[in-house]
Amino acid sequence: MLIFKLLTCQEVANLASDYLDKHTDGKLSLKIRVHLMMCANCRRFVKHLRITTAAAPHLVYKNTSPIDAEAILKKIKERS
Repeated sequence: MLIFKLLTCQEVANLASDYLDKHTDGKLSLKIRVHLMMCANCRRFVKHLRITTAAAPHLVYKNTSPIDAEAILKKIKERS
């Protein structure tokens, strides 16, 4: 017979990132999955965290060219 303490919503929220990154052991992952089956709010939270985690790298501006501070300063002075 498998008996274990159910996780609270707060515990699931605290573990959600590790769970999505697969940094939880089998027993803890099972506890989280059981909680998610029963709790729509936590399912929604984990779903949104998954979407945010996937989207975040695409939202970061990656400047590939070096910044020419002198040219920027020159343009600012010209406009003043």
